[in-house]
Amino acid sequence: MNLQQLQQQIENNALANFYVVTGDEEVLIQRAQLEFGQLIQPEDRDMNYAQFDMMTQSLDAVISDAMSMPFFGDRRVVLVQNPDFLTAKGKISEQNQDQLLKLLDNPVSENIVVIFINDLKIDKRKKITKALLKKAENIALPALNESQARQAISSELQYRDYSIDQDALQELTLRTNAHYTAMKHELPKLISYARQIKRIQLNDVIALVPKTLTANVFDLVDAVMTGRNKIALTIYRNLLQNGEPALRVNAVLTNQFRLLLQIAGLQGTDQDISKQLGVHPYRIKLARQMLRQYALVALRDNYLNMLDIEVKLKSTTQEPELLFERFILKSNS
Repeated sequence: MNLQQLQQQIENNALANFYVVTGDEEVLIQRAQLEFGQLIQPEDRDMNYAQFDMMTQSLDAVISDAMSMPFFGDRRVVLVQNPDFLTAKGKISEQNQDQLLKLLDNPVSENIVVIFINDLKIDKRKKITKALLKKAENIALPALNESQARQAISSELQYRDYSIDQDALQELTLRTNAHYTAMKHELPKLISYARQIKRIQLNDVIALVPKTLTANVFDLVDAVMTGRNKIALTIYRNLLQNGEPALRVNAVLTNQFRLLLQIAGLQGTDQDISKQLGVHPYRIKLARQMLRQYALVALRDNYLNMLDIEVKLKSTTQEPELLFERFILKSNS
């Protein structure tokens, strides 16, 4: 089910006792938390609403709350974050497992327990995981694709009586890799900046929205592959000057060359390849556009040369910038 279906359940007073929330779109996960939080009136929250983080709190406390009747209220809501006991490495005592299994079979009818799995890698072979996934309602909140993200941003601005030029929306998409959560986080300052004319323009986005490291690396790879050495060096130097560690820049750059090589050898839609590689579909789309301009032999050689730089960065004291300059000269020789 999705957020709209959850809202319908709330309106119809037809909520389940257990939910698991999966997905990796932060903004949507926050909305789900808000929906469940609003089930409890503000004056009852101290007694009938609880949030637990399994990284720092015990499962005993969760079970105790989930088994307790609401205190002078109609409902009790228990939210659980980071349920590492569902993963392969996470541990759960036999006593806790037995208690949870019994609770899943015979829940307190007034209580709602929501477990935010998000993008955690759970072990579906575990007895408790199997039981939870069987008994609980699943709310799936996958990342929005490029079209959905753009539409959501446009709709939100329209709701606020703002507009955004198409070239500005395209630049916002590029600078955030079409990541809806990142795009939404940039909206408050863009809205504030454009409050007089209520129209967000290209220059507003350029001035206010920094490029992600991944977006910068896309530009860097393109500059290297198309022989624009000065631009490549400028981007690289700017990244280092802005505090990005040389090893991190090198790793992301190496991964981008690897990604291009992987995509060059795969067939299918952007969505198909996205699922295979675990990469946002927008990155696949951009990579395919870039591949039309590149020679695969040069791409492979640059990837191998980046691996060589990584070894030198870890094993010598040579300056990262000097190593990168040599890499560029070599790649265009």
